[in-house]
Amino acid sequence: MVGNNTTLWGGLAAATVLFVINFIFKKVLYRYEGFSNLMQEKPEILIHNGTLDFKNLSKLNITSDELKEAMREHGVEFFKDVKLAMLEIDGNISIISGDTTLSQTHYKRKRKHKSLSGGN
Repeated sequence: MVGNNTTLWGGLAAATVLFVINFIFKKVLYRYEGFSNLMQEKPEILIHNGTLDFKNLSKLNITSDELKEAMREHGVEFFKDVKLAMLEIDGNISIISGDTTLSQTHYKRKRKHKSLSGGN
């Protein structure tokens, strides 16, 4: 809620402020392309026509095991069968595969969180 104010009205006021800020931020991102480019990441190509982009994979800290897991969840067994694999701006790995019948599926990359306590 808002500070010590735990009333319904305090919660509604806080939620309204957040919605308004989000609305204004989205409008600014839409209107000013330069600001949008600065604030939002771009999709990154991971595999193109069966060839892995090792530079992007290492920059994004995506292991081959993570990529293979995403491929398995998309029903793809071999790298050579992938036409295009991309890390989307929302963290999904999109994979397009197949020669005649293209299929597209999404895999949500799970982020690994390091423990702050150190010992657990």
